Amino acid sequence: MIIGTTGGIIGADYSPEFCYRLVDDPESVDDMARNNLRYAIELAKRFRDGGAEAVVSPSDIADNSGPFFNPEQMQRWILPYLTKWSDAIREMGMYTIVHTDGNLTKYMDSIAATGLDAIQAIDPVAGMDMRKTKDIVGSRLCLCGNIDCGLLLRGRPDEIYQSTRNLLTTCKADGGFVLGASNAVQPEVPMENYRAMIRAWKDFGQYKA
Repeated sequence: MIIGTTGGIIGADYSPEFCYRLVDDPESVDDMARNNLRYAIELAKRFRDGGAEAVVSPSDIADNSGPFFNPEQMQRWILPYLTKWSDAIREMGMYTIVHTDGNLTKYMDSIAATGLDAIQAIDPVAGMDMRKTKDIVGSRLCLCGNIDCGLLLRGRPDEIYQSTRNLLTTCKADGGFVLGASNAVQPEVPMENYRAMIRAWKDFGQYKA
């Protein structure tokens, strides 16, 4: 699958300037959200014309301690734009994916209701549990990731195999799950560790040779 990166959803920005704007100048954040969406839709058209089948918005909206945005901010700047972005991309015949690290358990039900196709990371370091998250979203949202990228980097092959096996055996039923690293597979990951994850996928996933 060819996947393009468009952006489209604003993410967490821990700079004092942005944090002050959220409170003191919310109208400027409205403008930012609208402009991001407009640009993303135009860029998505170019990806569609180039043969892309999905687009992703890398938009961290949480960290290990939980969501960056409070409920009112989510309702103003995140959830409506997820819906608008997803609707526009779907009309172009492509899938929508959002990447975000952090613990989003509090908002997973609301995110699943936006029409988004998939969310990537489901970050175990932040306390995200794939099985519990899947129970929350049901068939409304595809979940991607959840293999600890730190474990891939520093763990032993047998630990990675076991972790991948456990994840597959508890989460692959009924679909809606894409195995992968919780963030990304860094270049420094030892090849034997990556191969251990793939071996477990072949042994316990729905892989057919």
